[in-house]
Amino acid sequence: MKARFCFIFLTILGLTCSITSDQQRSLSGTILYEGTNQGPVNVQLFLLDESSEGRVRSLSKRDIYGARNPYKVLILDNPGSYCFSHLPPRNYSVLAFMDLDKDGRLDFQPSEPFGWYPAQPGGRYARIDLRESDQTNIDFFLRTPTSFPREDRQIEHGALRWIRGLPVLQLWGKAEERGYAHGYLVGKQIIDFFEFYILEDSWGSVKRYEEIFIPFLKDRLNCPKKFLRESEAAIQGMKDSGIDMRVHSLGREFKLHDLLAINAYIERRAAFPVSTPSSCTQFAFWRSLTQGSQQKGGLIAARNMDGECDVRKVTASHFLLFAVDPAEPECKRWFSAMWPGFVGTISGINEDGLYSMENAGGTGPGPVVGNIVPCSWVQRYILEREGRDTSPEKILNRMEQFKCEGGGVTAPGSIILWAVPFHNQDAPAFVYEGDRSGGAVRIPTQVRPIHPHNIMASNHHKVYGYNPDQPELSFGKSVSFSSHWRYETGMNQLEAWCRTGKAIGLAEAKRLLQIVSHGTTEYSVIFAANQMHILVAVDDLKTDMWDAPYLTWKEYKFEELFAR
Repeated sequence: MKARFCFIFLTILGLTCSITSDQQRSLSGTILYEGTNQGPVNVQLFLLDESSEGRVRSLSKRDIYGARNPYKVLILDNPGSYCFSHLPPRNYSVLAFMDLDKDGRLDFQPSEPFGWYPAQPGGRYARIDLRESDQTNIDFFLRTPTSFPREDRQIEHGALRWIRGLPVLQLWGKAEERGYAHGYLVGKQIIDFFEFYILEDSWGSVKRYEEIFIPFLKDRLNCPKKFLRESEAAIQGMKDSGIDMRVHSLGREFKLHDLLAINAYIERRAAFPVSTPSSCTQFAFWRSLTQGSQQKGGLIAARNMDGECDVRKVTASHFLLFAVDPAEPECKRWFSAMWPGFVGTISGINEDGLYSMENAGGTGPGPVVGNIVPCSWVQRYILEREGRDTSPEKILNRMEQFKCEGGGVTAPGSIILWAVPFHNQDAPAFVYEGDRSGGAVRIPTQVRPIHPHNIMASNHHKVYGYNPDQPELSFGKSVSFSSHWRYETGMNQLEAWCRTGKAIGLAEAKRLLQIVSHGTTEYSVIFAANQMHILVAVDDLKTDMWDAPYLTWKEYKFEELFAR
């Protein structure tokens, strides 16, 4: 009897071990690297959460930056083969970085080679399903962006300089001359921004970019000849600089339509019938509200640029100030706070103090339309031609030169704050709200905050396509919680300051930008228009969220950015 019991027990134990063994999975592959750095490779395996309905939650950037710990970690002496074994049959993602400083943490300053397993080229961190079987050949590359050179560089019509810790690209001459200098001086960084932000972060797929956006750019975009000439010259400058023109994830060289994709990156929202939520916020105040501050009644405009937050932090490391001095007699000088590759701008200021900066806006229902001029070019065109005596009517007339097939100007759905130095105008600041089908100008006092000397914007329209009896909707669609929250927060703060008679200066502008940020602000700009002073704050390269308005502010006089 005892022997029989032992046999039964051993049989059950054997079955249990067999079942346990069958339920253990493995995940293996190769970490690839083509650079010259050397160091241990930290391979991190993340176990993905699942809902009660079985939906798998993908990794977030917060997770990657340390909000959750990896399920398992392997340390390789060098890039090469890796294997995780004895894994529950669940869903996983795998990432790796070369730990150059051997501190066990991913770093971006200097940038450590970093990568993850994507389901397809240019893809995000893919879900790896081990529920049915082991997974092999989970191979991926470690990549490193190329920083701007620290020494000043100059060619005939351009210079790359560092002023108070930020890179400034000065361009002068005719369009082709400026374009060539642009490509020659920062060509490698143009490719970085394209590959790591446009492809990886914005599109998240080479296949989708090539099948949707490239045909859209070719068939639906109407690029003015001057824009194309300058862009073509930039490509030539890149080639002549001797850089490797290859785009790794595309398996080909960088081309003109890739540069157009940079300049028309917000038109991605026009390539689909609906838009995606965004999170920029802007303010302007003047006259009585700034009278008691150092601005003495002058206008202050302020913006948070939110949402262009790639996991490699290229939109922080490759942030670039442009100082453009056109030789064409009809064109004014203009400043831009953008990234390498931008021939236009959606964050610009000209020599007369005209400020033009864009927030993503809601868009009404409708099909994908054609004859779209990129918003970045529309804004640049107006900055080159309008001055401090502009008005809502003049801006609207200028914009309507660029109507698309649907009848509107800003096909992706945009909210643009325009402002000029205050010299007793009725409306030195106003907002254009538009989409593929139309648009409208909003002036102070039309909506809260009801005060003649301020105006603000987040990401939903307040007059165009908007019913005040249904404030939660725009064009009949729900406004995002984020846009409502930021508008209400900023509006309530402004109204409280107005009621209590608080003077609003640069410190208050910074505070407004801080209270409407939520970890996705890659850069912030404040413009003291009457003084022609520009303040800029850029997110740092720490492995955490994007908090630009809480970080160091650099102040520039407009003219010093153009000094050669």
